[in-house]
Amino acid sequence: MASDDRDRAAAARRRSPRTGAPGPRTEVYVNELTGTMSWRTVRPGGTDRDGRPRTRVTAQGAAPLPTHPAAVRSAVSVPVEALTPDQLQHHLARVGALRSHVAADVAAGTRMPTSVAARLRSASTPAATHALTAERSSAARELTRRSPSPPAPAASRGPSR
Repeated sequence: MASDDRDRAAAARRRSPRTGAPGPRTEVYVNELTGTMSWRTVRPGGTDRDGRPRTRVTAQGAAPLPTHPAAVRSAVSVPVEALTPDQLQHHLARVGALRSHVAADVAAGTRMPTSVAARLRSASTPAATHALTAERSSAARELTRRSPSPPAPAASRGPSR
């Protein structure tokens, strides 16, 4: 009986579509000094004359490091009502810059391999872009609510003589 089980298992392994040859893999490298990450998709290409495995690079690319989720959370959690007008201006500029970076990260994710984009999805999402847009709107609303109305322009009497 044990022999039958071993024979069936061996036959199943022989029928298996995976014959032990490795499939394509994606290598991802992060360079924090330059603020970029690069990737390449490598396919096995058999062996050379010396018996060493050969590989073929089928796709490669690079992108800026994605915005950290903590940066988005900290920008969104600021109570704009407690900020002075100068702090509010600074906050508005910071949120605008962050939103631009996150939107660029989301757009870049569509141009890379799925395995690389999956590593970025935890950082930059359309939801983060939306949260930053909402924060920017509330900060801008608060700034216009607080700012004094500009003085009315003086009436012009025409050319003076």
